[in-house]
Amino acid sequence: MQSSPAFGFTVVGLVIVFGPLIAERLRLPGLLGLLMFGAVIGPNMLDVLPRFAGLQAVGSIGILYLIFLAGLQLDLEAFARYRVISGVFGLLTAFIPMACGTGVALLLGIDPLPAVLIGSFWASFTLIAYPTVAKFGLTKTRPVAAIVGASAITDGVSLVVLAFVVGAETGDASGVRLVFDIALGFAVLGVYCFLIVPRIARWFFTGLGQERTLRYMLVFIALTSAAVVAELVGVEPLIGAFFVGVGLNRLVPNASPLMAVTDFFGNALFIPTFLISVGLLFDPEVMFVWSTLRLAIGFVVALIVAKAIAAWITGRIFGLQRAEVGLLFSMSVAQAAATLAATVIGYDIGLYGSDVVNAVMVVVAVSLIVTSIGTNRFAREVPPPVEERRRAGETILVPVLDGTDGLADVLRLGRDLADPAGGIVQPLVPVTSSSPSDILDARAKQAAVDQVLRKLGGDAETVLRIDRSVSTGLHQAAIETDASLLLLGWPGPGDLRSRMVGATYGEIVAATSVPVAIAALHPGADEARVVLYSVGRELAPGNVPTMALALELATTLSGGRDEALIIGPVAPSELEAAGLTTPPAAGHTAGPRDLEAWVAEATRPGDLIVVPIHETSIGQAAIRVHDSGRSVLAVSQNPEISAASVVSPMNLPVGRSLAT
Repeated sequence: MQSSPAFGFTVVGLVIVFGPLIAERLRLPGLLGLLMFGAVIGPNMLDVLPRFAGLQAVGSIGILYLIFLAGLQLDLEAFARYRVISGVFGLLTAFIPMACGTGVALLLGIDPLPAVLIGSFWASFTLIAYPTVAKFGLTKTRPVAAIVGASAITDGVSLVVLAFVVGAETGDASGVRLVFDIALGFAVLGVYCFLIVPRIARWFFTGLGQERTLRYMLVFIALTSAAVVAELVGVEPLIGAFFVGVGLNRLVPNASPLMAVTDFFGNALFIPTFLISVGLLFDPEVMFVWSTLRLAIGFVVALIVAKAIAAWITGRIFGLQRAEVGLLFSMSVAQAAATLAATVIGYDIGLYGSDVVNAVMVVVAVSLIVTSIGTNRFAREVPPPVEERRRAGETILVPVLDGTDGLADVLRLGRDLADPAGGIVQPLVPVTSSSPSDILDARAKQAAVDQVLRKLGGDAETVLRIDRSVSTGLHQAAIETDASLLLLGWPGPGDLRSRMVGATYGEIVAATSVPVAIAALHPGADEARVVLYSVGRELAPGNVPTMALALELATTLSGGRDEALIIGPVAPSELEAAGLTTPPAAGHTAGPRDLEAWVAEATRPGDLIVVPIHETSIGQAAIRVHDSGRSVLAVSQNPEISAASVVSPMNLPVGRSLAT
């Protein structure tokens, strides 16, 4: 019975459910409960699972899944912002522990070559505690961004040292050939993870992969295939998992249902199973054998002291708080898969005996206990990330007031705005009547919108919103979804179609506290040159927020296009003098201040003109620009509008807006 897969998964499931609960009742981290109960059911204690190969198989995927999620959920903007801290900490936490570990190994009587390899064990670390910091909402903070980036650096350093040592032991005294092979392997792996996989995923999401089940399977295949490619080119599979997670980062936004499914499977099955499988390796008897114990004590001291020194130096250099330094230490001290893999390689080629392997197992056990307890303690004390102005592309709400004609162009524009921010496009169908026939029609529209969104690669579920009026419904929906931008497709002059559903666009804009963009698009707007219209009055203090939003949207849209952003008639230097940041490659075209005259002189048909507006609808001049063959994105943001100060459109005469 014990060899039955059903029995094995039953035991593992019970440990996953009750292990963390029991540990938390004992005031221990839940992660530690998985490790402890893994040891209890393992072959060295109760031997409940003597021949359950499935546990090791799922566990080996679990460690890859853990690192993959770290890359997939990584806030790339925060990572770029803290890249210097990440690089410095990565080098310090690699070379200081490696030097200390090598020195301790030499003091313990180990020969120089294996001593260097043992020292390299402590250079790397495994992001075991990443789910813990994610639970505390700290993934955008300085220490976590630094730790995630540093993990790739430390794995690379450890891998290079391993190559030198193995090369010296097996005949290639310099190990240069192996280092060259590793560099080539990194290049091949980078091309696969950052270029090939994202292109395949985008093609699949917009074509065959309309079902979320298929999309999840492609994400899972990307993970496993990256590990396979990494092994083929001589790189640690964990690095392949991290790289492909970063490669898919933009395609699987954190707020998307696909991310929810991916995260669910990882935290419900794969990652806990990995921790249980590590627990199986613990042998209590080993800790009481002096030949092992003396090595283990030395290794543990070297690891903990060196990691603490690296974190302390980093904190001193960058002025980190005590809790942030503690988090750097507690997360970087964890040793698991990479350490065990290198240990086995050294043992297989005869560099040391089983006493070193057993000592490393003790170090792994101690490090996981330290990282589990330390991360839970320091994560509670680390200040949450500083609230900054939200990026417009984080959550884009797209109301569908009419049919689906032209909707694909609007959703495609929303996708272009959301992708760089790792955001999501959320369509919404508003309904002002609860009659069965109206609800049936609305659900049919909802299904049609879902189909359009799926073909564009979107993953959100279209929301059906019933409210007393369209404008109040959209305002409430924007709050509930925490929308960063309300993107409206322009129905044409007169707003006749929007009035049929209960509101003019002016009423919708006036009733919301969310920044608004009204898109009057022609086919091909997603590939058009982007032009930002700016004049002196836009730099007045009350108008700067709208100008800043227009500049942000124009900069984002131009980032993925063949031609650079054009700004005019006001020069980019004048925008920068007002505190705004313009793209370095942005061009400038001077000319008349009048919108129509400047557009006619400085742009060409097919361009996308981004225009800041301070009314509640597109002006007549912008409409004439649209009629001339240019697409128009009218941007409005009134910082004084808030949920408490909105005038209800129910108080307005039918067909009237706040601007009329």
